Amino acid sequence: MDSSDIQQLIPALTTVFFFLTLGFIAQRMYSIAEQTLKELSSLVVEMLLPLYLFYTAAITSAEFPGQALLPALMGALITFLNYFVAVLALKPSGVTPDQKSAFLFANMFSNTAFLGIPICSAIFGPQGAVYAVLYDFGTGLIILTLGIWELTGGDFGHWRPLVLNPLIWGVVAGLLWSSLDLTFPRWVAAPLETLGEGTLPLAILVCGFQLGNIRLSRLTWWRQLAGLTVIRLFISPLVAWIILTSVGASDFVTRVSVVAAAMPVGLSTAIVTKKYGADAGLAASATLWSTLFSILTLSLIIFVLNMT
Repeated sequence: MDSSDIQQLIPALTTVFFFLTLGFIAQRMYSIAEQTLKELSSLVVEMLLPLYLFYTAAITSAEFPGQALLPALMGALITFLNYFVAVLALKPSGVTPDQKSAFLFANMFSNTAFLGIPICSAIFGPQGAVYAVLYDFGTGLIILTLGIWELTGGDFGHWRPLVLNPLIWGVVAGLLWSSLDLTFPRWVAAPLETLGEGTLPLAILVCGFQLGNIRLSRLTWWRQLAGLTVIRLFISPLVAWIILTSVGASDFVTRVSVVAAAMPVGLSTAIVTKKYGADAGLAASATLWSTLFSILTLSLIIFVLNMT
């Protein structure tokens, strides 16, 4: 890693974590209403990010469906493997029968959208964001099947959010636009560029808002949280790196996929676990603490990737 790489990497990381911390502090100080947070999240995920990703995919030359298919496959594979690693970690982590479903689901459900896409975009550029969305799509395949099955005991009727995911359709539309060799007139490109500049900081701020909205009732689950953190922040990216280097994936795909695999527990984990009667308290604690630790682990992983 040369000095120019470091000069680009450090500002990208500090910018991401600055907005994340700012959002967390703002939520603690001003207590933005839960309904407002929900509406902000919907605005980012259903409108702003899809538009940004459409423009990004349209102006980048992603190799689709060749190398670009690997992040989606890795997202599905790593999420699937995380489930079985978590099963093996149940006893060492001191997970009780009442905590089992939440523990397994939290190990599968990572923050590949609100945190993963902005981080990959900041570090790897626009094409990094496209690949991060494809990785997120792969995780969704397993979360909405095996993950929901674990929480409900056999219900696979939750395919609609995956099929209707606006992030995926934004990327698909952009890749189609690019494949047709179409260009944007400047009067269209200019507002889309400005939208992209504002969307990613807003997405990270909303992530910080949601983290600041988590209230912990107790801190007695240190073994369970340690197990979750090790699997999500260390084992996942390590397994992704081993698999991708073994199959000869490109350096770019490997870096993006490993960083995406290192994301902390997803923001909606506590909401989903609560909906299905699992331990939402453990899920909320896992989300908060894994995100805080990810500030250190992601920085370490990204620096190591840039040194190899």
